[in-house]
Amino acid sequence: MFFVYSCTEEQIGQYPVDDIPPQEVLNPVVENFKGGASITYDLPGDKDLQYVKAVYSLPTGEVKEKLASSFINELTIEGFARAAKTNVNLISVDKSRNESDPVIIEIEPADSPIFDVYASLAVVASFGGIKITWENPEQKDIVVGVVIKNEDGTYDQVESFYTSVSNGLGAVRGMEPVETEFGVYIRDVYDNYTDTLITVLSPWEESELDKDQWRGLPLCSEFSLSQWGKPIECMWDGATTNSDFYYINRTSSTPIFFTMDLGVTTKLSRFKFWARNGYYFNLHHPKEFEVWGTNDPAIANANGDACSWDGWELLYTGISEKPSGPDVVSQSNLSSEDLALAMSGEEFEFPLEVPEVRYIRFRTLRTWTDSNSSFIAELTFWGQINE
Repeated sequence: MFFVYSCTEEQIGQYPVDDIPPQEVLNPVVENFKGGASITYDLPGDKDLQYVKAVYSLPTGEVKEKLASSFINELTIEGFARAAKTNVNLISVDKSRNESDPVIIEIEPADSPIFDVYASLAVVASFGGIKITWENPEQKDIVVGVVIKNEDGTYDQVESFYTSVSNGLGAVRGMEPVETEFGVYIRDVYDNYTDTLITVLSPWEESELDKDQWRGLPLCSEFSLSQWGKPIECMWDGATTNSDFYYINRTSSTPIFFTMDLGVTTKLSRFKFWARNGYYFNLHHPKEFEVWGTNDPAIANANGDACSWDGWELLYTGISEKPSGPDVVSQSNLSSEDLALAMSGEEFEFPLEVPEVRYIRFRTLRTWTDSNSSFIAELTFWGQINE
């Protein structure tokens, strides 16, 4: 008896009390939109009505159900790709799990937003790979996939960008400067795919600078090192998410900056910086900044005046932007895209016309909280090295 009892299925929900099906919904009205439709209707008068469900098939062939409680009179269904007419069955279900006859309606969603994103794609050659931009004004969750063609004629996936930002930017790096066939496509969360945009490009040559050749130059006397930070060398120790970070305070209104020697003369292509782990897009994380450069050791050392700006040339002006928006939030409230960006490093590209330099100044104009300090955990530079 024990085994018989333990194997009996437990009833979930109310036990059926009758076998009388509910009435059908009335007066359905369809409003189509990109990738889906909203359906409003009049609810039947059955007192034991539990919900209304829509049964339909997606372009992938998958049969889906969407439920709406008896307290509302609207269903929204999504997941369609290209514009096409589709039948939807609206079925009333009561608390005894009796179902009404289906009310069959026709919907005709417009093309999914992924095709608008696809139409906005732009792919260009860049240092070490390619750069991709796109527009996603409806901020739908999408995947931007990148493939490359191999010698055997097949395609390999090399990158996937999971995003919902309205203006997207992605980069594929680490590639040789040889002619390569790239493909870029868009996918949504319902496994709908666009066509693949094929383009043949040659990545520009670049190398990651050897951090073993870097050294710090004297700090301007208007700034002081925080007791909570580490020496400047921690910015090129290769550790991006540990507790080591370079931390500077200022005693005047002068924007904080530091100076460093890259060890080689380089036409810089891009750089990344990592902020302090646990304080991403907050506190002393640089928000607005500049990168200056020179190839003249006399200017870099300024005859012992570490505060002098004579002879320095502006190479780049940048803004730290998190995908979820400009507001400062706590670390626990950062979106998954915010964290992914911070942990992979914020990347910035230099203009093509920048001169060759050996010495760099990084100046923080403003932090995320408009503080009087600045910290950076790690720096990486790439470029075309002039031996």
